[in-house]
Amino acid sequence: MELQLALDLVNIPEAIKVVKEVEEYIDIVEIGTPVVINEGLRAVKEVKAAFPNLKVLADLKIMDAAGYEVMKASEAGADIITILGAAEDMSIRGAVEEAKKSWWI
Repeated sequence: MELQLALDLVNIPEAIKVVKEVEEYIDIVEIGTPVVINEGLRAVKEVKAAFPNLKVLADLKIMDAAGYEVMKASEAGADIITILGAAEDMSIRGAVEEAKKSWWI
């Protein structure tokens, strides 16, 4: 079992502060959609840089342009990226194909 901390209503400095307080108890840090909207994928990059031993989840809720969005989130350091189950099959395929290319980043 892994424990995930969801960060939805913080900026990057606040996110890093919160994670520092609970780092030893968690396995995954979720950079929530509101944080991505406010801070961009820079939030993923900075949290991953600050906590390289934790998995970072980018909660992008991808619906289309999936390959591109997965590529950019992977480049930022995301270990896990969300895509909506209601997305078209081509979007899901694109996300999976890109994830297979980026698994080592």
